[in-house]
Amino acid sequence: MALFHSRPAATADRPVHAAGAVLWRPGPAGLEVALIHRPRYDDWSLPKGKVDFGEHMVHTAVREVFEETGRRIVLGRRLPAISYEVVGGTKRVRYWAGRALAQSEAENAFRPNHEVDQLAWMSPQEALDRLTRPLDATVLASFMRAPVDTVPIVLLRHGTAEKRAPKYSDDLIRPLAAVGHWQSETLATLLPCYGPLRIVSSPAVRCLDTVRPFARKQQTIIDVEPALGEAAHAAEPEAAASWLRALIAQNSPTVVCSHRQVLDDMLASLLDEAVRERAVARSMNGRAWSKRQVNRLLGEDRGGGRLKPGRAWILHVTPGTDSGGGMPRLVAVDRLKP
Repeated sequence: MALFHSRPAATADRPVHAAGAVLWRPGPAGLEVALIHRPRYDDWSLPKGKVDFGEHMVHTAVREVFEETGRRIVLGRRLPAISYEVVGGTKRVRYWAGRALAQSEAENAFRPNHEVDQLAWMSPQEALDRLTRPLDATVLASFMRAPVDTVPIVLLRHGTAEKRAPKYSDDLIRPLAAVGHWQSETLATLLPCYGPLRIVSSPAVRCLDTVRPFARKQQTIIDVEPALGEAAHAAEPEAAASWLRALIAQNSPTVVCSHRQVLDDMLASLLDEAVRERAVARSMNGRAWSKRQVNRLLGEDRGGGRLKPGRAWILHVTPGTDSGGGMPRLVAVDRLKP
C-alpha cells in the first residue's frame, strides 16, 4: 500500500488513474457479483478508487474493494479499462475480476458510510440491468463473456542481474544487481494479490533470489526445477513446455521464475495452441486477443519476446478440462511489472 494519500487533480495532459474490480463469489444459485450504491451520485457502480501516490494499480484495486465493500479479494483476469471526462480532464480506470475470499460473520466488515451506503449481491444479469453508467456495463459484460473462476500461473522472468563476467565462472551463480533486488522486494508485495502461490524456480541464483522475498513473506519453500534452467532448455527445448502443461493440469496456483528464452518458448507453445482452439473467449491485458496480438507479444518467428527482467505474464486457466486434449483452458494472459 502507498504511504501517502496525495491525489492530484486531473489536467488535460495528466489524467487521474483509478482501479477497481468486479467483486464476485459463488452463490447458492450460481455466481454472484456485488454493486455499491453511492449516495453522492445516487448511482449503482462497481467498486473502484483513485491510485494513491506511489501505489501500484493492483494494490489500488485490492485496497479500494476492501475500503468500499469490506471484502478481501484475490485478483483474476484483467478486464477492459474505461476512460471518461471529469472536471479538469480525463479519468482512466483499470478493472480486474476479484474473487471474494471466504470470511466469518465477525469479519463481515461492510459498514454504510457517506461514500457507500449500500452493498448488494445479485446475479451478473441483474447487476448489468442495475448499473447506472453504460461504461461500467461494458466492463461487467466482458466479465460475463469468459470464465472468471480461474487458476493463476505466473511466468516470472528473474530480476535484473549483474552482467556476465569472468568472475562468475559458472553462470548459475551470477547474482541480481541492485535494481534486481528492488524488483524482487516489490514483487513480494504484488504477487500476494493473486492469492497463495506455490513457488518454482530455475536453479540459477538470480532466479532464486528473485522469488526469495516472496517466499519469506508467504512462509513457504522454493521448489527448484532443473528443466527451467538455460542449459537444460538448450539441450531439450521441448521439456519446459511439457513441464508447464503438466503443472497447469495440477490446477495449483504457482509462480514460475525462469529465463527469458525459456519463458518465451513455454508461452509461445500455449498461445499457439490457444489460437488454434477457439472454444472460449480469451483476453490479453483486458482486451480480446488475436493472432496478431500474439505475434506482437512474441514475434512472428517466436524469436524475440518482450518480457523484461523482473516482469511476469499471468496466465489464467480454468480448473476444468477441454473436451479434446484433457487440459485446462487458457482464458487470459496479463502482464505484471513492478
